[in-house]
Amino acid sequence: MNNLEKFLEFNGKRLAVLNADGQWWIAIKPICEALEIKYESQFERIQNHKILGQLFRKQGMVAADGRLREMACLPEKYVYGWLFSINSDSLELIEYQQKCYDILFDHFHGAMTGRLTQLNQRSEIDVRISDLEQKMLDSPEYTEIQQLKKQKVVVTASLRQLDKDLMAGQLALNL
Repeated sequence: MNNLEKFLEFNGKRLAVLNADGQWWIAIKPICEALEIKYESQFERIQNHKILGQLFRKQGMVAADGRLREMACLPEKYVYGWLFSINSDSLELIEYQQKCYDILFDHFHGAMTGRLTQLNQRSEIDVRISDLEQKMLDSPEYTEIQQLKKQKVVVTASLRQLDKDLMAGQLALNL
């Protein structure tokens, strides 16, 4: 078990973060203290939560007073969602939650808008290609290009067969 501990400063409080067996764990109590929300009620909510209740662990971490203590922790991956779910008048928490709303909107709206923009661009390109191909159909150069492409396919197939025959001949010589 390889443990690495570090600290983050948040709202004047030191938050303990522990890497235990390749996963970062964050202590819940210092977060509650930093946000000025009741740790006991949050710990109870976490214990009763269908997902978080299965994930929290007691980890030995250095507390704010410098002593090693068993602290209830969540994997970092789940801390942000837990914070987003808390109901409180804490100004710091409300500010955090507003940022979460903005990030979620930007992610989903941006992804959808970006996809629609790309689909529209692709459609415009397809229409332009189709228009140009229609104009070129009667051109002798376009007809020649199409014939040359067909000839290229035949020559390429011939080359592949020659390469295959050469390889078979070399293998026979090596045996």
